[in-house]
Amino acid sequence: METTTQIQEQIGLAEAIDLGVLDPAKAEFFETPGGFTGLRYDGTEHKRVSLRRAMPIADPSAYISVADHENKEICVIRSLSDLSGDQLRIVSGELDRRYYCPEVVEVKSVKDKMGYVYIELLVKGRGEAFAKNCAVKDVNKNIRLLDEDRLIIFDVDGNRYIVQSLAALDKKSVKKLEPYLF
Repeated sequence: METTTQIQEQIGLAEAIDLGVLDPAKAEFFETPGGFTGLRYDGTEHKRVSLRRAMPIADPSAYISVADHENKEICVIRSLSDLSGDQLRIVSGELDRRYYCPEVVEVKSVKDKMGYVYIELLVKGRGEAFAKNCAVKDVNKNIRLLDEDRLIIFDVDGNRYIVQSLAALDKKSVKKLEPYLF
């Protein structure tokens, strides 16, 4: 039989690791006049919140951290499917802006110069294709295979570009990327 002290320790541990999962009935996400995302939650209004995915590539619709303007976590959205209507639209819009990641359609050129790799890309994002130039430093960290067929590129400005399928990319593009695939 457990002692009172053991039970209190277990309760304390449970509180310490509590994720603070969002209760959709107590939450109202809203857009501020300045274009930011705010949250009224459990009687408190946060005029500006930031949303971060815990697993942005593996499971982008689960475990979304909601933090205040001082980066203190308010709660965690267990799944975007817990939200509906305007709430889902506002949260999804904020996540789309934060995690904008156009898909690479073609690699036009790759040049190594003075410790940087300069890449000319044709990318598709938000329904249209356009040319994009990016500079990558430390290719070992910033050009990464996500699995056997997907690749992500991080440029020096913090932008992300994804190759959804190396097999679907044209052979010339793959050949230009091959020296950087580790």
